[in-house]
Amino acid sequence: MGRFDIYRKVPKDLTQPTYTGAIISVCCCLFILFLFLSELTGFIATEVVNELYVDDPDKDSGGKIDVSLNISLPNLHCELVGLDIQDEMGRHEVGHIDNSMKIPLNNGEGCRFEGQFSINKVTGDLKVIIFQGFTRKFLSYWFV
Repeated sequence: MGRFDIYRKVPKDLTQPTYTGAIISVCCCLFILFLFLSELTGFIATEVVNELYVDDPDKDSGGKIDVSLNISLPNLHCELVGLDIQDEMGRHEVGHIDNSMKIPLNNGEGCRFEGQFSINKVTGDLKVIIFQGFTRKFLSYWFV
């Protein structure tokens, strides 16, 4: 079975260190160290950039983007939920109700809010509002 050993050991008395071998070994170690440090530096110095671009493939839409909204609020009554839309072109709709539905969940204890509407292709703000007495709290979504 020993005859089939591909990786045979060379006896120590047949090996000799040489200057060429030492130079190649040192160069390889320095190259490995350089690669490790450059990868480590690139990993540590990584800059995270978050960007969102909205592209309208339908050029005939007149600069509008169709939005479909479906939010489940399991512990909130439907009469407390609303929608506000505002953008830089002057649109400001408080309590938007066109093409929207409030569907009760859990015997009226919760609400699913669904709506479909179009927004202008400009910077704006979409808020799902929660009415509490005379105050309003909201979940805000910015669109660009």
